[in-house]
Amino acid sequence: MATTTTRTPRRTVIGLVISDKMTKTISVQVTDKVRHPKYGKITTRIEVYKAHDEHGKAKMGDTVEISFARRLSKTKHWRLVRVVSAARVVAVRGEEEIASLPGKQAPKPAASAPAGEVNS
Repeated sequence: MATTTTRTPRRTVIGLVISDKMTKTISVQVTDKVRHPKYGKITTRIEVYKAHDEHGKAKMGDTVEISFARRLSKTKHWRLVRVVSAARVVAVRGEEEIASLPGKQAPKPAASAPAGEVNS
């Protein structure tokens, strides 16, 4: 008599792609709020995971869902499940910048006239 066992679901997390420079690999930053066991203070813990991206779908700044997988390399233990939301790319003076990355702000456009002069 064959018995079927159900497999427990894989652990999945949602994070931000901070690097897509490697071939078929992305670095995903996952932030989590944790409470200190003794003192109760809530702190932000940041983890960076390497995830396998077979088809190169995720780009820098995207929000992605990754799931735990078997060991794929020395540091890679996750697989890309889906791209939750794509990054918003802002073009400023011919340079592309990622607007959704933390700490990265699009530069403000320069004033059209120098200070002290009046446009006519």
